[in-house]
Amino acid sequence: MQFEHLVAVNQPGNPGLRALTRDELWRGLLRRALSALDFVESLETDIEHEAGEGYSERSWGYGNFEVRVRIEHAAPDTIVVRTHPLPDDEGGRLTITVEEPEAGHLFVRFAYQTPLPEGVVDGVDVAAYLRSAYRDTDVAIIRRIREMVEAGEL
Repeated sequence: MQFEHLVAVNQPGNPGLRALTRDELWRGLLRRALSALDFVESLETDIEHEAGEGYSERSWGYGNFEVRVRIEHAAPDTIVVRTHPLPDDEGGRLTITVEEPEAGHLFVRFAYQTPLPEGVVDGVDVAAYLRSAYRDTDVAIIRRIREMVEAGEL
C-alpha cells in the first residue's frame, strides 16, 4: 500500500493560531523521530542502538511487540523512517518532508509505503482503516509540536 497526504501547519488567515517557523517545525519532527515516547501513547520503549551523522537505529516496543527502525534525517526538510523486516512482514517506509510553497506557508507531506495490500481482505478494508489512522496520527503530531513550541519545549 502506498499512501501520502499533506498536513497544513500554518493557517495565515487564522489570527488565533500562532504560526510555527520552519526551524520549530523541523525540531519538532526530528524530536518525534528520535524521542518517540514524547508523541506515541501506546509506545512503551524507545531504545537507541546506534547513531551517527544523519541516522539512528532504534527499537520501538509496544507491549510484547517490538519493531526495529532506521531513521535517516537531512535538515531542514526530510526524515525517512524504515522499519526492518520481520518474519511475516517485509518492512515499510515513511518519508516525512517539510514543504514551503510560499514564505510562511508550511506543510508536511507524509508518504507511507507498506507491504499491506489494497482492497478488502476477509471482509475488512484494512488499507482504508490504516490510511485514516495515519492521517489522524500525523495531524496529532503537528498538534503536539505546536503544544511543545508554545510550552517552550522546542
